[in-house]
Amino acid sequence: MTLSRKVIVVAVSVLLTCLLASLNATPKTALWLDNIHWLSTITACLILATLGYFRANPAHRACKRWFVVGAFAYFTGGVLWICQILTHQTTFPAQSDLFYPLLGPCLIIGFITALRSQLSRSKTLAFTIDALSFSIAILGYVLISYLPKSADVSLLQLAVLTAYPASMLSAALVSLLLIPYLRPAWMMPWLLLSAGLALLGVCWMQWNLNALNHSPQTSPWVNYGFSAADLLIGSGLYGWQVRVAKRTAFHRQCRRLRSWIPLIAFVFSISTLLLIWWQSGPHPYAYHIAIGSVTSILIFSAVRQSILLRESEKLLRAEKRLVEKELEYQQLSRSDPLTRLPNRLAMLNLLEHAIINAASDSGMVALLMIDLKHFQSINDSFGHHTGDLFLLEVAQRLQYITNDCGELGRVHGDKFGLIVIKHKTDAELVHLAHNLCKIVHKPVLAEGHELILDACIGISLYPRDANNADQLARHANTALAQAKRSSQHLYLFYCKEQTKLAQNRFRLDVQLRKAIKKQEFFLQFQPIFSLDKQGQLRVTNIEALIRWRNNKGDIISPAEFIPYAEQSGLILPIGEWVLSEAFHHLSALIHKRGHIVGLSINISPRQFRDHSLPMRISQLLQQYAIPARYITLEITESAVFEHEEQALDILKQLKALGVRVSLDDFGVGNSSLFKLKHLPIDELKIDRAFMVDVPDSLADSEIVSTIVKTAGILGISVVVEGIETQAQLDFLRDTGCDCMQGFLLGRPMPIEDIERLLSTAQSAASAAKTEFLM
Repeated sequence: MTLSRKVIVVAVSVLLTCLLASLNATPKTALWLDNIHWLSTITACLILATLGYFRANPAHRACKRWFVVGAFAYFTGGVLWICQILTHQTTFPAQSDLFYPLLGPCLIIGFITALRSQLSRSKTLAFTIDALSFSIAILGYVLISYLPKSADVSLLQLAVLTAYPASMLSAALVSLLLIPYLRPAWMMPWLLLSAGLALLGVCWMQWNLNALNHSPQTSPWVNYGFSAADLLIGSGLYGWQVRVAKRTAFHRQCRRLRSWIPLIAFVFSISTLLLIWWQSGPHPYAYHIAIGSVTSILIFSAVRQSILLRESEKLLRAEKRLVEKELEYQQLSRSDPLTRLPNRLAMLNLLEHAIINAASDSGMVALLMIDLKHFQSINDSFGHHTGDLFLLEVAQRLQYITNDCGELGRVHGDKFGLIVIKHKTDAELVHLAHNLCKIVHKPVLAEGHELILDACIGISLYPRDANNADQLARHANTALAQAKRSSQHLYLFYCKEQTKLAQNRFRLDVQLRKAIKKQEFFLQFQPIFSLDKQGQLRVTNIEALIRWRNNKGDIISPAEFIPYAEQSGLILPIGEWVLSEAFHHLSALIHKRGHIVGLSINISPRQFRDHSLPMRISQLLQQYAIPARYITLEITESAVFEHEEQALDILKQLKALGVRVSLDDFGVGNSSLFKLKHLPIDELKIDRAFMVDVPDSLADSEIVSTIVKTAGILGISVVVEGIETQAQLDFLRDTGCDCMQGFLLGRPMPIEDIERLLSTAQSAASAAKTEFLM
């Protein structure tokens, strides 16, 4: 049981015990019993208010602090009242009368503080005025009951007597008025608090009327009504919180009720004042009180009306600004802020209208998607401001050349769209695309930098390629993507095969990502042989080759997925897996099986450009305790010679680790023997294309022989791949080639077969050595 429930149970137990005991008690005993249950309930009220303060949200403690202050003032008044009774003090007003009535005003201040935290200042002020109007009406109702019987009462005594019920009843009414404003999620504490305050006000009103009539204060329902009201108030203050309900229907009801509050307050106030006027009797203060009340209500009404007018003016200004912002937003939503050209949404709308008109006239609509190749390099090198100036100049050029033939827009970033409405043949569209590429390629001077870029264009036609705007735009983007990948064409028309290719690339991308996650890849190893002094072949290296077994069990060749993985960037996690797996297998061969063999690993161009590659190789060497000289990294010509300075820096870092570097596919790129002497490499790997016609082709044979001899002069070893015939093997023996690789010597195989191959070779070598010694 929580502490709050324990407090309520104890207070209720004391109250019921005192009630039962007072049924047959003497007047003196009944007075003591009243003091006991009064003290227990006002103490419970203070404790519950304090517990409610500590359990409240820190943001809402400002209002609940006033609740605690009011409960403490009420508790202080109760204790002083009990002391007065026990000491037989009969002076009025007494010390307790300074504290008792403070409960109502403190609660009202707390209510307004809570309202201020949720609503604007003007709405809080309007509510305060409504609360004052109701309070004045309640004051009038109290005066209706008091004035006829207060002829021999002083003005100060009448004010104190009126303050008791008026403050409590006003607080109860304000608590109810808050409900449509704050829309509480849990209304029970609000209703308990309002009921307790109302009961307390009625009890005080009856108590004071008995005092004015000089009647004894022995009514049980009044005496125990005080305690019941204290418990209701304490329970309400404990659970009272500002938490807005989420029900939309409840919010609508609250707004509807809130709009009627000023009218209800006015009618209630006027009705009460009329009762004062008719029933006030000959009391000297009645006329002045009525006039003062009417004047106060009129003043409050005028102030509230001025607040509403000021709020209306603010609302009108806000609506005007909203309309202006809406127009500005609509303009921004339909045009590009940089180039002032139609944006993607506007272009799509224009394209839809163009297609509708073309359909009715049996016409044609062409959509050209124009993209600037490598535009991001301008932003990276010179900043976005320079990039914006470049785009603005290109947009003006495109707008100039397309002004008479269609509608130009900026679709996204460095991509523009051109809608050609006038009927044009394919040849005319080709001529237009050529002119667009030509005008984009002209140098642009931006902030002192001369910038030159190429444009790629994708073209789709209605109704030949698509039936609606979305499909036409999608096909134009497909043709554009194909043009960007092509090294021969700057502009391409859409064809259905492009969509199939794009779908295949998308499916491959999804399958590759799943393969990486599920680890569907595995390694095979192809042996690399060298010639010893007796001309015998022996395995010196094994090359790690990746394979992919998909979820259907099919083996997919690297030639199908490696190019796309390189293009999409997925080669990085794949390459990381290959490195880790290959080092793991080599470590097992060396440390567990005792085979001394080197490992060759292919490094993709994107992987080679990663500056973290040397650090990763170093970590793997340390992790698996493999000497660096056993590792050969095979790097393609394109990876080295496209970015020579960066490549040279990475090669130097790799050489500093002690690993060997092989230049893979030598001869098919743009490398030359002259460049080799400036590169820190250890090995050349001659592409299989040179070995196809060897030794039948004299030219190919001379090329291979020359490369082998020149590499030997430069101190670089040579590996020739693609050995598939005995004649090719004999030719390489005659040329003095260092190492050879091919299907004739050994196909790619699992690591277990490599282990058996190495074991067989090791056993043969041991047998030959034993025979030699014998």
